[in-house]
Amino acid sequence: MEYVPTEKPRFIKRVQSVIFTIAAIMLSIGQWSDTKQMSIEMYEGFIAKFTDKIELEQLSKVKVGGNIHFIEQTFGIATVIKESQTNKELEYRYYPNSKYILTVATQNNYIKGYQIISLDRSFYPVLPFSGKELGRFVYAEYSPYFDEIRSDDANLTYYLESHSLGRAGLFFNQFVAYVGYGAAYSESTMSGNQIAELNDSLLKNGQDQSSDVLNSLRGAIKPNVFSVGDIDASTAADMLVTRYEYAAYFKDE
Repeated sequence: MEYVPTEKPRFIKRVQSVIFTIAAIMLSIGQWSDTKQMSIEMYEGFIAKFTDKIELEQLSKVKVGGNIHFIEQTFGIATVIKESQTNKELEYRYYPNSKYILTVATQNNYIKGYQIISLDRSFYPVLPFSGKELGRFVYAEYSPYFDEIRSDDANLTYYLESHSLGRAGLFFNQFVAYVGYGAAYSESTMSGNQIAELNDSLLKNGQDQSSDVLNSLRGAIKPNVFSVGDIDASTAADMLVTRYEYAAYFKDE
């Protein structure tokens, strides 16, 4: 069968050619420093617009145990800083992007944990120690078990599960969550309704008597958030901004 190249690779090559041509013209008039920076910014801007390569590479640099000043060389200064309501020694720093919100929990400039909220249904961040990607699995496919759950549908619609990573994951905790303002990998109205139904059942019947509702949710909803680190479930939930904070701080990102 004859292979016919798609239009997208040809288009990418044309844009790259234009960028290199502009760089060559400016080089010819001796503006090397400005040309180099401009070429890098143009290329990265193009790649970010048509692929997720730049964003995924940047997010892969965030590590539990790292220095906050190192990652701010990549993400810049935090847009918002909040004090933790669960641990007085922690603060949360928020780095928004059009495709995601990165939140880092720090203690004395040391990264204790971090969280990524996907905002784009075609953006698939990779979970550390897993290889799984947000948006490509439902809760039941991530794991048949969980350590604990947290859920709400008041000032924030969310459902969060806690999972211990064990030795292979440096004994960190990993949390997979769905939040209402995040990427709609699942049908958003259905997700919100199922979370409301679960919360109602938990309130009336307790968790032991809510297994059918919980299993239905776990088999249908795709998480759009993950958190990882030396933190507990209450802190992972606390790192999520409310719908009102999201609208005030990040809506136009």
